[in-house]
Amino acid sequence: MTRPRLPTKSTLVSSTRRGGGSGEPASHPVPPLLVDSREVARLLGIGRTKAFELMARDELPVVRIGRSVRVLRSALEHWATQQLDLQAASRTVHTRGPSN
Repeated sequence: MTRPRLPTKSTLVSSTRRGGGSGEPASHPVPPLLVDSREVARLLGIGRTKAFELMARDELPVVRIGRSVRVLRSALEHWATQQLDLQAASRTVHTRGPSN
């Protein structure tokens, strides 16, 4: 036979929090400064293998910590902006053609 449950005080237990905790909700997480190949791929919208290749060939600005290879988030944004500028400049040269 099971024992009856003891009554709980409703002021001590929150019905909305799992485990009945009464602490403050977690604040918004701060994004990491250094990101790995999976996050690089997600941010650039490319595959993880391609992101890893760019990092391995040092085409992306990488930070090496032991065997870990990471990319500084701000450097990734700067690199992407540079790539757009290079492509725009390349298109301008190709559309003008040779001058006479």
